Amino acid sequence: MGRPKYWVSFTMNTEGGLVVCDFMSRRRGQFVVVGVFSLLLALTGIGASDIGGDEAVSWWSSQLSWPDFVRVMSQQDMNFAPYYAFLHLWTNASTELWWMRLPSAVGAAVAAVALTGLTRYLFNAGAAWLAAMLTVLSLSWIAFAQEARPYSWAAAIATLATWVFVALCDRVRPRPVAFYLLLMALLPLAHLFAVMVGGVHLLFALVRRDRGMAVLSLVGIVPGLIIGVLVSTQVKQVSQTVPTALGAVQDVAGMSSLTWYMPVALLALAGLVAYRGGGGGPRNWTDVVLFASWWIFPPVLLWALSVTITPVFAARYFLWTTPAMIIPAAALLERIIRGMPTKPIATTAARAVVFLVIAGLMVAMIPKQIQVRSASGHFWQAGQMAETILQARGTSDALIAPEYGVRLPVEYHLRSVELPQPLAAGAARDDGRYDPPAVPVAEERARLADYSRVWVLSTPGKPHRVPSGFCEQQSWTGGSQVAVLTLAARC
Repeated sequence: MGRPKYWVSFTMNTEGGLVVCDFMSRRRGQFVVVGVFSLLLALTGIGASDIGGDEAVSWWSSQLSWPDFVRVMSQQDMNFAPYYAFLHLWTNASTELWWMRLPSAVGAAVAAVALTGLTRYLFNAGAAWLAAMLTVLSLSWIAFAQEARPYSWAAAIATLATWVFVALCDRVRPRPVAFYLLLMALLPLAHLFAVMVGGVHLLFALVRRDRGMAVLSLVGIVPGLIIGVLVSTQVKQVSQTVPTALGAVQDVAGMSSLTWYMPVALLALAGLVAYRGGGGGPRNWTDVVLFASWWIFPPVLLWALSVTITPVFAARYFLWTTPAMIIPAAALLERIIRGMPTKPIATTAARAVVFLVIAGLMVAMIPKQIQVRSASGHFWQAGQMAETILQARGTSDALIAPEYGVRLPVEYHLRSVELPQPLAAGAARDDGRYDPPAVPVAEERARLADYSRVWVLSTPGKPHRVPSGFCEQQSWTGGSQVAVLTLAARC
């Protein structure tokens, strides 16, 4: 796709370092290096952090029998059903966290390679190297590379589709057209809102006055629209909160870490203002429309819908938009490093500033990179609560945990033991839900007659009451104030 441009070129192959540099400057060599390095980085410490609430939903859904699976998916999370079905087969080998997260690590590596390829196509190999580096430094990239959810694949597919679409706008060929339509059909199965990248493609084609490609982008959006209609009534599909405008910006920036987001965003804005194209064919200001609409339009649109119609905004929904910020930032850095031959002193000073910025960003992100791979990671350590129960539970203990967001992560760690939940009127899967139906309050005393102690698991904002006839003995609060565990005995 496009005429390759090399950041460093050599007129002859020699032994040692020049051979390596020459290989890395070639397109295939660059993709191999980025793919292998990013995958190794994603695999480092992949099983260290504890399971999160959404990951626990992935685990629980993947363990359902096929009839129960169909029943639950018919009522909620339908567009994640292919991912859960894949995990159903994948976890036949193991339900260890590192194994469940492995597909996400592969998706994150594919996303890094796709971003590298798109950057190389639009600019050159040097900008592509810098884009890959900025990507793997991002906290959001490594976090979702190590989470058993399909967000990394949404980023990978959306970036691949954009790369193919941009190349098709320069030269239409049948096979890439078919590949583009396949990617756009798969995209809503990774995450529904990522289909908005089709709108970005449409706008890009329109500003280029390319009616044929505009039609192609509309065709690519159709699978997402169909799935959107099917899941439109499934409230578990989307966020349930509406942030303020400032809160929305803070959420999106905080997902990747403010330390990373702010300098990269400023570089991206400067890069768009001073945009100069390169790569595979004549490039012009329409590329600025591509980056700006891909980066800014999706979160603004979903925030506006959340404020006016229904809550659909969550920072994790926008991982697939980060390439639109990274690419112009990397391109600007590469231009500065390449310098101006007529002004060598200014070029040297500018290069020094760039290297200081890059080195500072790398150093600043080291603590974040270490922390996300720690036991607490970016979740609330449900394993500690489960371990508390395992160490202190008796033969006549019961569990009361009405909300799946805090129950399922603990249940994951308790999957090898049997801890009755007598206040559940039936199994959640039988009702097609994540949460089981609760028995009436009048029936609680009879349901708990055979138990001497209860473990009550709830959220701090909505603490579940201790049942009548029991008195609180001890309480524990999970990390980030996400969950509260209370032990109560008969009194």
